[in-house]
Amino acid sequence: MDRSGTTKIIAVLLAIFLVITIISQFAVRNENGIRTEVAMLYESQDALMFDGVFIRSEHTVKSSVDGVLQYAHPDGSKLGKNSVIANVYQNAEDIRVKNRISALNKRIESLKDAQSLAGTDNSQIEVFNSLIYEKHSELIKAIYNKDYTAAGEIKYQLLNLQSKRDMAKGKNEDYSSVITTLENTEQSLEQQLSTDVQSIVSEESGYFVSAVDGYESELTFDTAEELTEKRINEIINTGAKDGASNGVIGKMIDSYSWMLAAVIDSDTAAAVLEEGTYVTLTAGASVVPVRVYVEKVNKTDSGNSVVIFSSDILTQSVTAKRTERFRMSLENYSGIRISADAIHFDDDNNMGVYIKNGSTAEFRRIVEVYPGEDYVIAKDTTGMQGYLSLYDSIIVEGKNLYDGKVL
Repeated sequence: MDRSGTTKIIAVLLAIFLVITIISQFAVRNENGIRTEVAMLYESQDALMFDGVFIRSEHTVKSSVDGVLQYAHPDGSKLGKNSVIANVYQNAEDIRVKNRISALNKRIESLKDAQSLAGTDNSQIEVFNSLIYEKHSELIKAIYNKDYTAAGEIKYQLLNLQSKRDMAKGKNEDYSSVITTLENTEQSLEQQLSTDVQSIVSEESGYFVSAVDGYESELTFDTAEELTEKRINEIINTGAKDGASNGVIGKMIDSYSWMLAAVIDSDTAAAVLEEGTYVTLTAGASVVPVRVYVEKVNKTDSGNSVVIFSSDILTQSVTAKRTERFRMSLENYSGIRISADAIHFDDDNNMGVYIKNGSTAEFRRIVEVYPGEDYVIAKDTTGMQGYLSLYDSIIVEGKNLYDGKVL
C-alpha cells in the first residue's frame, strides 16, 4: 500500500477522533458544568426605616440688638441663665478677626503645654504615638458624622499631642520664639477689632438652637397625640414654615425630654411595636442608638398607624432638625448565607444544598434561620453529621444534581 495514502487515512482518523473528543467534552461540560461559592459566616440586621417629626418643649428667643451675630456655642448646647448666647459685631470682618484670634489662642496654649516637657527623656514617645493614633481615629469619625465642631476641637488636641511628641523626641528644644511670634500676631489682630461688641445673654436655662422653623408653638407635648397622618406627612414634605424674623435669633429648648411622631404601616407597627415598651432608634447619619418609649399606636383608616415615641436622651441630632429619617433595629441574624438558587430538598423533604466534595456532589442539610428575597441565612451547623459546614463549596449552579453524582 502507498505509504502516503496510509498517512492521509491515519491523519483523517485522528482529526475525526479529535473532533469527537472535543464535542463529547463540551457535552459533558454542559451536563456537569457547575458554579460554586464558599460557605461563609454572615450577619444581617432586620430594620424598619421611617421618617419622623420631632416634638419638643421650646420657644423662640428675640433680641433688638443690631449688628452681625456670632453664636457663642454650638446648636444644642446647654446654657444657664445669663449665659452668653451670641456676640454682636459691627461687621463680618470683626467676626473673621475674632475667629483668627481664637485659633491663635488655642495654638499658643497648646505650645505652652508642650513646652512643659522641655528637658524630659523620650520614655513617653510610645504613649504619645498611641494617643495620636486614637485622636486621629476620633477626627475621622467626627468628619464622617459631619460633626465639624467636634472635629475642630480634636484638631487642636491632635496638634498638642504632636507638639509634645516632638518635644519628647528632642526635635524641638524650645517653642518660646514661636509662641512670641503668635502672641505678637494676636495683639495686632486685637487692635483691629471694633470696641463696641455687645453680648446677648439668655434669660433662662435650656438648650439653645440658632435655627427656627415655625413649628415651635404648634408642635407641643400637649398636642402630640392630636397629630394626624396627613399633618405629619405635610410637615415632613414641606419642611420649615418660617425663617428667623422680627428679631428672632433662635430658640430655647426647655428640657431634655422630647417626643417623635411617625406614620408606619399598621401591619408592621402591630408586629414590632407595642404601647408601653421600649425600642431602639438611630437618627439620620448618627451611629449612636437612642432608646425610646412607645407612647401610642393609633390606627388610621388608610391602613397606617400614627406612632408617638418619647425619650429623655437629648442628642445633637434631636435638637438640630424638625424631621429626620430613622432606622429601628428589629433583630440580628447570624449564620451561613446561601443563594436561593442553591437550595434543594431531598426525598424526605429536608431542606439543604449540594456541595462539591472532591469530584462528587453530596447533599448537606441546612437549618433555616432567616429567609431573604434571594438568599437564606442558615444556622452554622459546622461539625454536625450530614449538615452544611463553614467553607464547604456550595453548588449554586448545576444540572441534574443528586447525592453521589460524579462531577
